[in-house]
Order: sequence, then structure tokens, then C-alpha cells
Amino acid sequence: MVAAQVLRNVCVVLGVGLLLTAMAAVAAVTAASSASSAGAAESKLAPRHIDPGNGFSLCPPAGAERDLGVATARLARWVMRDAKTGAIAWQLTVRKETGDAKDVTMAALANQLGVSLGKQSGIRVEKAAEAAVAGKPGIETAFITGTSGQRWQHELWAQRGPGEFLVLSISGALGLRSEIDELLGLVAGTWQLTDPRRQAELRKENLQRGADLLAAVTPARLAGALPGEAQWFLYRRGDSDVGFMRVTCKQAGGGQDQGAEVSTLAGLSLPDGQSIAINRVMFSSANRSTERWTEDARVLRDGKVVRQMSESGTCEGGQIACTVTSDGKSATRKKPLVPATARCYLPRAFAILLPKLVDLSKPAAYGFAGYTTPANDFDLRTFTVVGPAAAAAGSQGPRGVEATDQLAADAAPAAMELTSDGSLLRMSTDAGIVMERSTRSAVLRRFPDAEK
Repeated sequence: MVAAQVLRNVCVVLGVGLLLTAMAAVAAVTAASSASSAGAAESKLAPRHIDPGNGFSLCPPAGAERDLGVATARLARWVMRDAKTGAIAWQLTVRKETGDAKDVTMAALANQLGVSLGKQSGIRVEKAAEAAVAGKPGIETAFITGTSGQRWQHELWAQRGPGEFLVLSISGALGLRSEIDELLGLVAGTWQLTDPRRQAELRKENLQRGADLLAAVTPARLAGALPGEAQWFLYRRGDSDVGFMRVTCKQAGGGQDQGAEVSTLAGLSLPDGQSIAINRVMFSSANRSTERWTEDARVLRDGKVVRQMSESGTCEGGQIACTVTSDGKSATRKKPLVPATARCYLPRAFAILLPKLVDLSKPAAYGFAGYTTPANDFDLRTFTVVGPAAAAAGSQGPRGVEATDQLAADAAPAAMELTSDGSLLRMSTDAGIVMERSTRSAVLRRFPDAEK
């Protein structure tokens, strides 16, 4: 699934959460057949899943399918299916558990849980003991269920408060015991717990800060954020150049619609002789009363187009309308922009210019509502100014600024290094895609078609 992972993570770098989301699965089918076993062993974990509303994050196993139809009894679920039959081989879940834990030690609770499990028909308990889980007091249980077609279930209980636990559980056929135990250990090493109440307070503060920033944007301020010439970037994965992006900006519109137009052209090499080309044009008035955008993307194999998509959208009069065309078939989606969301709604053009609009002189987080086409809904986008970047050894130049850009609440943030005036120097994602400032000549040497 190399191509799918690359596409998901370059969405963060490109700011494209629309076309590529739908195209990732198509590119992955052909790339998966050429992925070597060494490549699969390189990483057994997928990018981080973040759930601030329920107060946890973790990296699920690579290749697992996330079940978006989460039942009320659990907070999240991932499954791995048998390649031949499509049956579920194992599943990983996160759920809440509550109970009376006053004046009861964790060892005593573990013993009670083990006894309770052992009384249930068809369950043979192999472990129920006190354990440190995600840096919290906790319990580890492991047991066999069923009398025929037996299954193995291994759980880690992390105490978040008196009588309150989050449970990380994996289960599958008994014959897969060693494999799924290893996966649970890997996932548990990435499991982090947060206070959802505090996260809700922070989101409210960040959204207010974002709304205040957007309300202060004037035509003059927006014009001052536009770079005077085209900006060029190279994408790298390890030591290899895998793509490029060119960004051009200009003033556009007039009267009350005076604003900015931002255009990006990007190309990315994929495994198995594939590549993807993306062309975007985004306009927004400074007061955000008018927004227009177009996006065109082509997936190519050995230079021939194998998949083509386009998107055309507007945001006017409190309504978003977006038409997506895939291989000649079109569908239009509409979404009301209610006043509460409109206050912090971030147009696509503003998203590219965001580092130029925020105050980089002090640490702060800014929350915005970003429209995502596949869900026809809004994601919480959070841009955070971290502080001065560490100076390189022997460097005499001015220090840059570190920041992060998180496209959605359940996405891992991209790390950014900026100049003091907000120009992007470097951006990296948790899957190893790195975007670095370059020059026109350097990009054209590596990608001669970058200006076509």
C-alpha cells in the first residue's frame, strides 16, 4: 500500500484533502502488487490516528482498514481482512469501560476482572495482571474464547481517572496469537491519552483565535502576504526526489471582492511506473464573501493517463457548492455555511498563505473550519506556532520559526520550518514525505516537465 500512504501524506504537504483522498485507493491497487516484502517490513504501523474528542491517539497497524461505522460500544475499530476470502482475520478496537474504583488497588481490580472473565462460558483466562499502560496505571488481560474455532483476545486497560478506563483490544483466530500480540505491542507503544475536556477547551480557544485572525484580514494585509515571485519546492522521500510543487500568487478581484488568487502545480512519482499531476487555482476575496476554486488531477502510468478527476467549487451567500467529475461522471455536493462555522471558515487560498497571516512572534494555536469534499463537511484545521527553530550548528543566519499544520482533528500534524516572515523552508509528515524550498533551475533539472 505504498502509493496510498504516499498520497495520504502528501495531502498534508499539498493541502489537498479532496481529490487525492478518492484517488488513493486506485493508485494503491497497482502499487500493492509491486511492493516488496522488504518494503512491507519497513513499517508495520500506519500514520497516527488522533481522536481529541475521546482523548486518545495511536498508530494502527499498517494496511488495516478503519471501520467508520463505529458502534456505540467502541470508540474506534480497525480490521485486517484475509486477502483471499475477505473475512476479518483480526480486529483492533478502542472502547471505554467504567466502574467503581474507590480505594481499590490496580492489582485487586486486575484480579476481579480475571475472576469475572473466568466465570463466563467459553472463556479461558491466561493473564489478568496489573500493568503500566500508556504511562498510566492499568491492567493487562489475555484469554481464549470459544470451544471450537477458538479466538485469542489480548487487552490493555489504561486508567484515565477513578473508575474510568480506555481499553485497547486486539482479537483474532487463535492461530494468529503471536502475530497479533506483536501488533498490539507495537500499537501500545504509540498509544497516548489526553484529557478530552481540556481538549474541548483548547479547541474553543483556538477557533476563537482563528476567527479573530480571519476577521482582521483586509485587502492590503492579504496583498502583503503574497510572495512577489513563484515559489518552487522539491518533495523528498529518504534520499530520493519524488516530486515538486510550484506556487504562484497574485492580487485578483475588485471592489468588495478584492482578494488573492493562488495557483499550485504539483507532480509526484509513485511506485510501479505511476505518477500524479495536480493543478489547482484558488481565489478568495479578503472578506471571504466570495470563494472559487478548481482542482484537476491525473494519475499516469508510463506516461499514459489512467485516471482523471476534477473539482470546481464556490462558497457564496452562506452556501458551498462543489462539483466533482471522475472519469467523465459528475456529482454536485452542497453544504450550508452556518454563521458559527462561517466565523472560522478558511478558504483554500488562505490556507496556502496562512504562515504569512499569523503572528509568528509568539507561540499560539489557531483553529479553522476547512471544507472537505469527500465528507461534504468541515474538518478542524489547526495551525500552531511552536517557537524559534533550533539553529543549525555553525549557522550565523537568523533563526527560523517552527510550526505545525494539522488538516483535521484525526490527522497527524505536519512539521514546518518557516522564515521569520512566514516563507516555507521545510515541511515534513509522519510518513517521511519532506517538502523543501528549492529553485526553478533545480526543480527543472530533476523534473523537466515542471513548467508544462
